[in-house]
Amino acid sequence: MKKFLSVILSAFLFLSIIPAAAYSSGGFGNGDVNMDKALSIKDASLIQRSIAKLTDLDETQKELADFNLDGFVNIKDATKIQKVIAEIDPMPEEPTTETQPATAETEAVTSGTEPATAAETTEPTSAEEATAPNPEVSSKVKIYFTNNKNWSKVYFFLYNSKTGDGPAEWPGTQIKNSTSNGQGEKVFSSTVDVSKYDRIIFNDGANNQTVNVAVNRASSGFFIYENSNHTQKEKLVGTYAYTGADKGNLKELSFDYPMGYKKKVWIWTPADYDKNSKEPYKTVYMPDGQNIFDFNNVAWGGWEVSDAVESYMSNGGRGMIIVGIESTGTKRDTELTPNLGDIQPGVGNQYKNGKGKEFSDFVVNTVMPYVRENYNSSSARVDNIVAGSSSGGLEAFYIGMEHHDKFSAIGAFSPAFILFGDKVWNDYLSKFDFSSEKMPKIYLYDGKVGLEDTLYPYIEDMNTRLSDGGYDSSKLTFVVEEKAEHNEAWWRVVFPEFIEWGIIS
Repeated sequence: MKKFLSVILSAFLFLSIIPAAAYSSGGFGNGDVNMDKALSIKDASLIQRSIAKLTDLDETQKELADFNLDGFVNIKDATKIQKVIAEIDPMPEEPTTETQPATAETEAVTSGTEPATAAETTEPTSAEEATAPNPEVSSKVKIYFTNNKNWSKVYFFLYNSKTGDGPAEWPGTQIKNSTSNGQGEKVFSSTVDVSKYDRIIFNDGANNQTVNVAVNRASSGFFIYENSNHTQKEKLVGTYAYTGADKGNLKELSFDYPMGYKKKVWIWTPADYDKNSKEPYKTVYMPDGQNIFDFNNVAWGGWEVSDAVESYMSNGGRGMIIVGIESTGTKRDTELTPNLGDIQPGVGNQYKNGKGKEFSDFVVNTVMPYVRENYNSSSARVDNIVAGSSSGGLEAFYIGMEHHDKFSAIGAFSPAFILFGDKVWNDYLSKFDFSSEKMPKIYLYDGKVGLEDTLYPYIEDMNTRLSDGGYDSSKLTFVVEEKAEHNEAWWRVVFPEFIEWGIIS
């Protein structure tokens, strides 16, 4: 069948030129990428050249190149043009939200442990774009603390980070009732109104205490997390979904990456995932996918991002899909650095001429379409989020800004804004209209210990740059943890706060 189709398409290579439908951008017809007022094989070839990075399309051409009207420019658009020219397929009709079934080209780029099939594809049933529901979730959240260090007493010290108010003076409220877990450790719990108090410190009323951590609807279980490198008095906190840990499903896939090698992608679906539901799911895309789940090869433990989602679910919320894109080894610094201009002196030659655009295009033009076709992932901008840390935080910021028509929120944790100076950043940001309603919410986070302190001035500058430039203040937040270090243990602790502010609210 493929050979037969190839013969038919070849016969039309130079003979078929048909008028392009006139409902696209700038008066040019849909698919008329070369803007010659006709739909031809030249348009398909131009799309293919742009995908292969042999040519660049301007904004009008990109809109025209989205021939199948799915919001992306990829090989499917070129194939669709060829099929229309060969009279195998009809012209796409607008408006539409129909999701095309997975094609041979899409399936060929993966060699995952369990390939997705067309049966998993969800198609909206109306022309109106379906969005993920945002259920009402009570602000009364039950918080669990595992006393895995056998403190003689346990206190919950709650306070409001903006006002400093709390229900009790230090050391807080002593929690006496407890149950025991499977390891024989005592688990203490209390219901917290997270609309009043957003921070908590666990302590023994004497010499031991944890760092302060966020409590919200994406919080559930906490325990004392200690690492030999952490010598501060306040103990790090580990997080987990007390009533629903590890109930989701994680798949590992392998994609052909445009730079000539394979790249792993992990897709996590929650326990409440229903591929046939008419209500699609919010989706979070994250660089450094090898670090975001509970992987043992990460020195400071994974982000355990699924636990934050499961905690939200245990409090009455709906699950989300999480997609992690691998970026490891010597390729990471290049892959996660956009080539915005001159790198600042002294930060390292490995960051020069970065390939962040290629990584961004891979996420948007390959991974997102695959997820849309094989999972019940919402295509609505409001339901798609991008987040990452360090170089991954820089790349997440870049992806979200470049594709603000596809992402409603950016989580930039300890982002490497240090790589570029003021002129580069000012020139880059000048191309955006900060007053546009489609500019995403931006969550900036940093600590103040070690490398975090080095990064801090540049993240603070970015926050000021955005704010002074007229960025909507309701879409911008900058969270600083004075005692936080540059590692997954800290990003794991603050991730529920990003979920609450950037996704749920």
